[in-house]
Amino acid sequence: MKVILEQFVRGVGAKGDIVEVSDGYAQNALIPRKLARPATRKAVNEAQQKKAHKEQSVKQKTLQDQKTLTMLNGKTLTIKAKANEQGVLYQSLGLREVIRAVHESLQLSTSNDLYQDAYAFKEIGDYQLTLQSGDAQATLHLSIEG
Repeated sequence: MKVILEQFVRGVGAKGDIVEVSDGYAQNALIPRKLARPATRKAVNEAQQKKAHKEQSVKQKTLQDQKTLTMLNGKTLTIKAKANEQGVLYQSLGLREVIRAVHESLQLSTSNDLYQDAYAFKEIGDYQLTLQSGDAQATLHLSIEG
């Protein structure tokens, strides 16, 4: 029996997959637990349209991320923070503060998934951040001043 999975089922498939399973497994386990629904023509068409729409939105996000990386590549970003005489920050700066500074100074919105590493800056200084989306890569220079 063909069914459309409503969520991930180990050994069967991922959400949205159209799979062939035995009649008993579908009727006794998958459908009653709302893990799957019967693959009628209408349901199959809806599932294919959802999948195509999802792929399209992923393509658009990738293109937008690559444009953002092109605009960020080689830029220098300066963040002012409170620090003691040794140059140690009173409060560490993380990705949230970097993303906020990029948005405020360069008017670009970036997401956490563009940044290669989880950053936590605890001292005044100059740093290089690597951003990547797919095969596009950019380097952002960060200067933290006291």
